[in-house]
Amino acid sequence: MRDRPMGDEIGELVLFDAPGRQSARYAGKVSDQRLLENLRSFVAPIAKDASAVVEDPRALQMARDLSEVFAEHAGISGLTKAEAEQALARRGPLDRTLFESRFDLFVRMGLIQPFLAKKHQSRYVLDPCGLAGLLVFERMGTRGGIDEMLLLLDRTRWLVERGEADRETVAVYLRRCRHIFTAYAAALARLVESASIRDLIDEQRHHDPHRVEAEVHALNKLVTDRYPRDHELGDLAFQLVESELGYREQVLAAVERVLDQGGASLDFSVLTPEQYLTAAVEASAAELADVGRHLVVDPPMPWVDPGAVLEAIEEYRPRRKVRTRPPAPADAGEADPIGAMQRRHHQERRRQALAAESQLQGREAVDLTGFLRGLGWPAAAQHLTSLLALSADPAQPFSVDLGQALLIDPETPVTYLHPVTLRRAGQSPDDAEATEHLTGDEVASAVLQGDPEGARAEPPELSLLNGDEQ
Repeated sequence: MRDRPMGDEIGELVLFDAPGRQSARYAGKVSDQRLLENLRSFVAPIAKDASAVVEDPRALQMARDLSEVFAEHAGISGLTKAEAEQALARRGPLDRTLFESRFDLFVRMGLIQPFLAKKHQSRYVLDPCGLAGLLVFERMGTRGGIDEMLLLLDRTRWLVERGEADRETVAVYLRRCRHIFTAYAAALARLVESASIRDLIDEQRHHDPHRVEAEVHALNKLVTDRYPRDHELGDLAFQLVESELGYREQVLAAVERVLDQGGASLDFSVLTPEQYLTAAVEASAAELADVGRHLVVDPPMPWVDPGAVLEAIEEYRPRRKVRTRPPAPADAGEADPIGAMQRRHHQERRRQALAAESQLQGREAVDLTGFLRGLGWPAAAQHLTSLLALSADPAQPFSVDLGQALLIDPETPVTYLHPVTLRRAGQSPDDAEATEHLTGDEVASAVLQGDPEGARAEPPELSLLNGDEQ
């Protein structure tokens, strides 16, 4: 249980710069291979098959280079294919096979369009939508969609403040905000359970829980004030706050795992070099001293010269271990432990029989279903087990019947239960005790007289239930 607000804990545990405060050296530090992996889920809603996103990072770089070549061209009538190839060759080594395949694909998909809609048109221009798509891909692949989540919150608040959207549109935007928080919470939970520390650090750097919390609370207050009598919008705003709390909890869990595992392994890559430099320059002496409070340092070893080592080796004699007999266990004072066990067993059986007789109250049968429900869990299971053990004992005059019906009540502690009936088999607990203490002659006499109940008990010489008479 937390005795402090979650926001305070995040303020203490956040190790990484928020998205808006990241240094320029870190911004965009994602390989093209990682960028393509992040873009697969982004393109999945409109993909035809699993190969919709290329796996070769060179194809992504070719798209960047071609876009820059067309954008930097001074003329407004575009470039020919040969001119674009020459411009790419001036930028560095060019794979002509890759250029041919990617240029033709870009023409077919509209990233590069003919200047005039005529056959055999040789000049091409860049579609601005394709250039904007590259920018979106860079941001999505680098930041993982966090900017889109913040833009969606800003857009929703702007619509409510300006009053330019009806209530149905506001409800749709509130649901979208809640959905994206739920998705990010589930994704972070998966990373906390299965991702490496490095992947978890890279993912956590993108999140700014303080800004998200402020945006959500401001939006919730704005919706509540603008639509005070609309219970549906008020409920959606409240659900948005709940989803933001779940998202923030997973961000905190990610930080805690990095602190626990990274700190235990003394992994100095948990923080960036800029953060170590900032701490060394701006932190106080007390804060810097607190870092090494829990470090274990070996004491300095005394200096020994080689001569002393050789002398110690020559004089060393291994010690002989003398094996001694372990001390005998203390006498517990019990002369007959088996007899004590039998007496405890007999006392427990008598206690169970008296409890069953008390529940019967002189009747031949009693329904215990309601009684067991009232006991709760696990007392009901313990009491039923005791009754079943008593019914299985042939020396006891009780039997337990379990009905075929299954009673289900999810609101009670005992959720599943069959009807339970306790019946008397024609013998009282005192008679059962007397039967257990029959002698060998009495058992033989009962057999000769045809009394099966009397013959059911074994003589004390053979019974483990009467060890106190041995």
